[in-house]
Formats: sequence, C-alpha cells, structure tokens
Amino acid sequence: MTLTSAQSRTTWHRRLWISVAAALFTILLCVSTIPAQAAGLLKPLGGGDAASLSISSHRVDVVINNGYARTEVDQTFANSADRDLEALYTFPLPKQASLSELSLWVNGQEWLGEVVEKERAKKIYQEQQAQGNDTALAEKDDFKSFDVRIGRVPAGGEARVRLVYYQPLEIDLNVGRYLYPLAEGNVDEERIAFWSEDDRVDGPFSFHLTLKSAFPVKDVRLAGYQNEALIQQTSGMGADGSAGDIYEVTLNKEAGGDLSRDLAFYYRLDDSAPARVELIPYRDDPQQDGTFMLVVTPAADLQRISEGSDWIFVLDVSGSMGGHKIATLADGVARVLGKMSPNDRFRIVTFNDRALELTPGYVQATPDQVQQWIAAVKSLQANGGTNLFAGLERAYHGLDDDRTSGVILVTDGVANIGHTEHREFLKLLKTYDLRLFTFVIGNGANQPLLDRLARDSGGFAMNLSDSDDITGRLIQAKAKVLHQALHDVDLKFKGEKVRDLTQATIGNLYLGQQLVMFGRYSGSGEVGIELQAKISGQERTWSTTALLPEIDRDNPEIERLWALSKIEGAMEQIRETGETEPLRRQIVELGTEYSLVTDYTSMLVVQDVVLENEGIAKRNADRVQRERAAQQQRENAPVKNYQVDRSSGSGGMFKGLPSPGIGSGPVGPLFIGVLAWLNRRKRNLK
Repeated sequence: MTLTSAQSRTTWHRRLWISVAAALFTILLCVSTIPAQAAGLLKPLGGGDAASLSISSHRVDVVINNGYARTEVDQTFANSADRDLEALYTFPLPKQASLSELSLWVNGQEWLGEVVEKERAKKIYQEQQAQGNDTALAEKDDFKSFDVRIGRVPAGGEARVRLVYYQPLEIDLNVGRYLYPLAEGNVDEERIAFWSEDDRVDGPFSFHLTLKSAFPVKDVRLAGYQNEALIQQTSGMGADGSAGDIYEVTLNKEAGGDLSRDLAFYYRLDDSAPARVELIPYRDDPQQDGTFMLVVTPAADLQRISEGSDWIFVLDVSGSMGGHKIATLADGVARVLGKMSPNDRFRIVTFNDRALELTPGYVQATPDQVQQWIAAVKSLQANGGTNLFAGLERAYHGLDDDRTSGVILVTDGVANIGHTEHREFLKLLKTYDLRLFTFVIGNGANQPLLDRLARDSGGFAMNLSDSDDITGRLIQAKAKVLHQALHDVDLKFKGEKVRDLTQATIGNLYLGQQLVMFGRYSGSGEVGIELQAKISGQERTWSTTALLPEIDRDNPEIERLWALSKIEGAMEQIRETGETEPLRRQIVELGTEYSLVTDYTSMLVVQDVVLENEGIAKRNADRVQRERAAQQQRENAPVKNYQVDRSSGSGGMFKGLPSPGIGSGPVGPLFIGVLAWLNRRKRNLK
C-alpha cells in the first residue's frame, strides 16, 4: 500500500471498519482489570531508611472551569528518624500539565518557588541542601513524571509541600474526563528498582473537585467510588442569564488512604448542549498582548461506515506487560477474533526485543482458524524490552492494496530498543496511507510519540487508566471509528489581530472530538473565525465572529497554558530533528517567563535572600498573586458562558448538536450504553 501520485489521503474514511467496535470493546474491557503499583511515593536520599519517611496527609483540590482544570496537591511528609533527611517525591506526569506552583512551608510561612534554568536550579538547590537550609526543587523527567526534592525533612518532624498544575480538558461526545494520576505504569525499570513500595497515606487523604459548567450537566461520576464519594449539585443561572451547573465532589479517607490507583472523574453534559465555538481570553493591560484559548465543538453530518476489513493487531509483549496485563490483553484479543466475520481477515504481530509475525500472513476468520489462533494468543508470554519500531514496521509490510486495512497498537511502554527516534517512526508512517489507532495503558508511556503517530496517520490515541470506566471509554472510541470524520481540518482567523497559534497542523477530527487551540492577539474588537474540513472528499466551511476584549482579567492561567502549548510544539521539533540552541533557548525563555517546569527549567524554593543574591526575579510570585485573586473572584461569581457564535443565528456556527445522528437521547443508539455507564447510586444534596 505504498503511496503513489494517484492516491489521495482524502479517501481515508473508506478505510475504517465496522469490526473495530468489537475489538475496542473487548480490549478496553480487559485492560480495565489490570492492577497497578503505587506511584506518588516518597523516598529518602543520602542513605536514609525508607521506613523513616511517610506521607502523613495528602489533600487534592481540583477546579474544572472554562475548559481547563486547576489541580492543587497539599502534602505533609513525616520523618521518624533521629536526623534530618532529604526526600524525593515523584508522581506520574499528567497529560498536558503545567507544573506552575511549588511551595514549602517553613515556620508556618509559605515559600513560593521560582523557575530557573535546570542546571542552575539544581546547583543552587544542592548548595542550600548541603548547608542544612530549607529548600525544595521540582523537575520534569521527560514524559514520565514530576520529581519533587525536599532538602530537609526535620528529625522527628514534618515538612509540608504544596504544588499546583493546570491542564486543558476536552469534552468527547459531550463527556468530559479528568484523571488524577497515581498508578505506576511499571515501564521504567530504573524507577521500579529505585522505589520502595508504600502505597498508603498514614493520615487523612482527601479529594475535592469543583465542576463549573456554563451548560447543563446531566450527570457526574467518580469511577469506582460511587458509593463513597459525596456529590453536591447546585444549578443556577450564569452571569449572562444562561443556565449553569456547579458540582462538588468529595472523597475522604480518615487514615490509610491508598495512592496506588488513579482517580477518574467524568461529567456528561445534557443532550441539549450545542455545537459551539468558545473563546476564553485574558488581557491584563491594553498596552500588552492578550492571550486566548479557543475550544471548537463541531457538528457535521458524519455518516456511519459499514465496510468489512483486514485487521492488524500489534501487541506489546515486553516485560512490563507481564502477569495480569498480558493475560487480560490476550483474552481481549481472543474475544475479538471470536466475533469476526468469516469475510474478514486478520494478522497478529507481537513485539518485545524484536517483532514476530504470530500468524502466517493474513488468516481468514473462519471458525476453525479463529479457534486455532485464540489458543496461540492465550499462550503468549511477556519478557524483554520494547522494540516498538520493529512491531510497527512488521505490521506495515504485506498490506493488501485491494483491502480496507487498519492497525491497532496496544502498549503500556516506551520505545527503548531499536529505533527510538521520533523521526524514524514518522518516516515509516509517511510511506503508508494507513490509519493507526494507539491505546496507551497506564501512566509513564511515551505519550508524545504515541500521540504524534496516531495524529500524523489520521487516527487517534486514547489513554486508558486502571480506574477508567471502560464502558464509557468504549462508547467514545466506538462512535469514532464507526463514523466518518472531518479530515484536513484547518482553522483560520480573519484579520491581523491574532498570531502565535499553537497548533499549526490539526489533522482529523473524529465524531465528538473537540479542537483546543491557544493564541495571542493585539488590538481589540471583532475577528473572524473560519473552520474548513473535508467529508468524503467534499469541502465544508463554517464561519463566525468573536470579540477580542481590550481588558479581561478573569482567567490569567490562560497565559501559562498558551506558553505550555508553545513549549510542547518546540519539544516536538526537538524529538523529531534533535536539539538546537534556538529551540532550547525558546523553551528556557518561555519556562522562566511564564514559570513552567519543563525539560530545561526547574522550580526552585529557597529563602528570599538567596533569590536576591542569585539575581532571580520573583516572576512567579507576581503571577501567582494575580491567579489567586482571579480564582477567588471566580469562586464567588456565577458561571460564565464564553460561547462566541451565538450571534451566528439559531444553532450557532454549526447550527446543531455536536454529534447528530448518534446522540444519547431516547432514540439514539448510544442511549442504552450511556445509561448503563451512568447508572449508579446517587447521593446528591440539593
């Protein structure tokens, strides 16, 4: 299936298949039972006894509002040893998260961290720690984790640390998802060997989440805790007179809280929530540039696809997939094979240190063949490293030009053997016109690579947590692959006010997916917005206008999210073509200006006199002051609706609901599945 000049990627939708729904169901169902080891653990450095340190309290406060989430983690660490200890606390890197605050409490006073170039920050931290001074340091370990060092946990005493991160959230098929990651992905052997296993909090554990929505919320769910979480709902009017909902979700454990499991929160908007364009601005001074987050929830006539197909399974059988993971994955693939039509064909490729073709090429899905290969799949054993490139390369060889084909990659790991450079994977993808759907199990996987591969091939990537409501995730994945998509999507602003957009190439948008984009603007006033896409090769255009305000101080956090998106774009270039001084300098400048922990910058906590002596400006202190003031204002204010296309006529720019033809109303085919997903014992306090 090598591309020729006569071929066109605009016909990609014909290569999706109806049987993918059964595959997604069984694979997702099986990975839901995978157990996780603990992350978010504390370890003493410098030879201290691991038993001497413990997490005596762990409090999480989350606010979801205006398309992004703010997560605050406040922890107290206790030291039972008779000497001071240096400690390292690590937790999985949340997707698209900007670690923006690190605070250390000393004698009841909060010391707020400032962002410094990574090597310099580490040097200052080590000097302060060696002198026995209170200090802390937050670093980013590539795509794996945030690591927080506490320079001194006093003998027989405690150290209190607080951190804050922001992340944009997307709504998929009217369902929003927030994940607080805690489960260890077991993909980093060095980390696994390093950590002692302690997945408990000695004292209280609390999780509190506030959801504010400008559109009515039909239901919420804290997966796995529906009988323990306390849910309070408040409905009212928004600031502009529109309906708005507020939910408070609380989970408390007095002692012995478990840090080995992710917390997955879902919220489902009412079916009446329209397709829409939302623009959330921030501008402190009319003499300075403004920043905005644009969220597009499209609606289009995306028809159901009913073709048969060739299936290529690419299965990770490396060592990190051992035990229950490989058993449940094998069972899932076996169930898929059992549901295939005799007209379908399949191949199975496995990979660890090298790739193997488990089947002898394509196998017709007859009952006898299916039973034979079910037995083969169930006998798979996990061991070795992760040669992801070899697995994909083997899958792409031997494609049949006359058959609709697709690849599903299921992995929990990282590419650590063979070709590991992003550019090698991207060269491989460009040779074939084939959709790749990646399913990433757990935390710690090479998310930047797997997301890029799916996006560049025109597929999609989906993250799966051990705490996810697998039925709900199934509904979202199934709807996407069973329908056409918007492809060759392009979004343009009419006028010269807008610049520095953070997503140059959008690619495809599947049914129910949102487009989230950040940008900067100068001047003020009206600006045009135009979305172009193709459906079945036919071009479609939607347009509206938005007002860019001269001043709007409600959401200062938008600046950090814009900067983080710019940094992710620069890191994508580095991973593909290698590090250059201009790219490294760009990341350092953005990280220090907007106080973000990156691969090249860290957050350092020291006393003010050290900052002064080192010539480190208190930029983050000023930024945090603005953000906290805005957060306090929003806490007491009505919900604000940022939809900008309501003036485009009835139904807005898209004039319809986000997912026409499949909805979740009484006649929608997803209605039964959604009801099953949301069927739970509610404890709503009015």
